[in-house]
Amino acid sequence: MRGLLAASLAAWTFFMVVATATPLLATGVWSLMTDQDATWPSSRQIFGSFGFAAAVGLPISLIICFAVGYPAWKFASTHGLTTRWDAVKIGAALYLLVTVGGHIAIYMGRGSYSYAQGGVLLTKDSVPTFQGVVFDLFLTLFYAADGAVAGLAAWLVGGSKSVVSIHAQR
Repeated sequence: MRGLLAASLAAWTFFMVVATATPLLATGVWSLMTDQDATWPSSRQIFGSFGFAAAVGLPISLIICFAVGYPAWKFASTHGLTTRWDAVKIGAALYLLVTVGGHIAIYMGRGSYSYAQGGVLLTKDSVPTFQGVVFDLFLTLFYAADGAVAGLAAWLVGGSKSVVSIHAQR
């Protein structure tokens, strides 16, 4: 269980650093590089996002890691997939499955909607635009990396102990 808790915290932290802090700080660095007025993010912008994500994202991360991660850990340990590399691959694969499932659910949904982010139209009449497909591919790769971090954290904290051997000791 400690491994899954570590996986959840690592995945959430990775997501927050890459998805929130990096773009905010990159904006400030870009403004300095282009000799524009420095627009560094305020502490309210950074910690407001972190606070919201902690209240909403961390519980979701915990639920996903335990609901999906525990059966995967049990399956992996019974099939001898207990190396660090196995944990990274399984973590990435699980996050890919969840991400692809989410994309399918969104695009197969009923109704017609359009979605834009940052002035770029990503979905028009419920069909992804070219930019939307590129964005979805980027998100899919990002979530695979997030899953790899989660798998590695689970392996590091949980060790190479399998779930089966833990249950056998009780």
